[in-house]
Amino acid sequence: YMSRDPPRESRDLREIINETTTTTTTTTKRNDEMRPNRPTTTPMATTTGGGGGVPGTAALLLALLRFFPSTTSAVDASDAVVSSNDGYAMYVWTHAFDASAPECGGVYPDPADKDGPCFYHSWETPAARSRLWSSCEIPGREVSRIFLSDVKGRVEHGGRNGVGECDPALIDLLTEARARGVEVYGLYAVSDADFSEKDMVGDLNMFNAECGTAEARFDGASVNNEHFTSIKSCDGTDDEAQRDFLDNLALARDGAAPLPLHFSVSWNWECCSCSSSTYRPRRIEWGGTSDETALYHMIDVADSVDVQVAWNTGSTMERRAAAPYAYWDALKGGGSSTSTSSTAAFYVLAYLNPNADCRLSFAPHARGSSAAADACSTGDRTEAGMYDAFDEVMLSQPLSRGGLHYMGGVYSTGMPGWPAHLSPSAPSPPPPSPPSSTPAAPTSSPVSSPPTASPLPFDCTSVASRGECDGYEPCEWNGNPSNGSCGDAPPAGCGARGAACVLDADCCKVCRGNDKCS
Repeated sequence: YMSRDPPRESRDLREIINETTTTTTTTTKRNDEMRPNRPTTTPMATTTGGGGGVPGTAALLLALLRFFPSTTSAVDASDAVVSSNDGYAMYVWTHAFDASAPECGGVYPDPADKDGPCFYHSWETPAARSRLWSSCEIPGREVSRIFLSDVKGRVEHGGRNGVGECDPALIDLLTEARARGVEVYGLYAVSDADFSEKDMVGDLNMFNAECGTAEARFDGASVNNEHFTSIKSCDGTDDEAQRDFLDNLALARDGAAPLPLHFSVSWNWECCSCSSSTYRPRRIEWGGTSDETALYHMIDVADSVDVQVAWNTGSTMERRAAAPYAYWDALKGGGSSTSTSSTAAFYVLAYLNPNADCRLSFAPHARGSSAAADACSTGDRTEAGMYDAFDEVMLSQPLSRGGLHYMGGVYSTGMPGWPAHLSPSAPSPPPPSPPSSTPAAPTSSPVSSPPTASPLPFDCTSVASRGECDGYEPCEWNGNPSNGSCGDAPPAGCGARGAACVLDADCCKVCRGNDKCS
């Protein structure tokens, strides 16, 4: 979508952006290949503002970029490296929060019982996958790469599951993803000192060899090992453990090959002291170099990375991602003087699940809260606020992409400020027939007649008041957690409670995990 030779109006807009948001990097010849130096400016020099909104001028530019993407890109096509992964990335962990579950009232239980009634498997059933794909297909905000959990047991037996089969649900997901142009990376997250993921990622290649087809195969491997957080001392006592970690990361890359390796990093792995006044980089000798930080070594190894910036304002997200982005851009992005992988990508990760510190996440309530939405001193903790923050980051880091952590954390749940995305744009393959021991839902279930008018706004945070939306789409919040109204009436002929269903659209309400309307 990036124009190589934009018209004069577009070029002027780009010049305005570049005048105010410039990242400077240099390159140096070392070991017969081009590798970037550290950024020439201290990455922590920018002070953190209290709010997360985009300044007025920047907001206007972002609006123009969004409405005229073919002619007003901040980057020329000749600068772009990323091709198939121009969209967002999203983590798809095993369990997703069900904000509509009456037992939970739209509030995360603390501690979270992932096997309890407040959660459902995020992709195993046709209904869950329908919701996943709908959530990946928001116009202008498409997700083009997912990091998929609950894969290990389905591929660890020579590419097959525990009963020796090519896992049916996994085949269905991969087939549906490829039909939609979504890349699927198998996700491993043991996070131990042994870096056990290095011995697991090869199973994805076994699956591709034994079970994969042109329509159903893994596109990459993803690793989330955060053991480095426990060995990041800068006094020398952890140096050997840090080098072991880097060695193991390289082994994971080799084990995943020929699939590309994605790795998740923390922004503060780059520095010993990360404040603007006492900033000190975490340099470590590894791989023949001694003047690079541990985080830069990780970027060297992995094909793509996401940086956990752990904040809910665009200004702080941009500041925390600045140093790793500048290094990545010079090595693998638009500033690279050498060829790079078409799957190389740099994602700035936003936390979308409740955290004890509300400032670290875009979730509408903190962990342990008793309300679906509570107050926080920073950030616009809504879907729109998250996208605004990503847009602000892209003003100075134009080849970066947003990373969503995670599907069903709060994203696409229907929680305050987080609409549920339920209408797929493409049909899913038909689900397998239910086991013969499971009686099918009656085909003659009663059909509800949709109401003729939507109720007036009411308090959406009350479980009892949600009954006022009976027969309508779930409650929609209007910018205020206590001011909402029901969504559109369902189509005539929708299935009532107990009717057989595949998609939510088949029901007057929701297609539950047991493939029956609720």
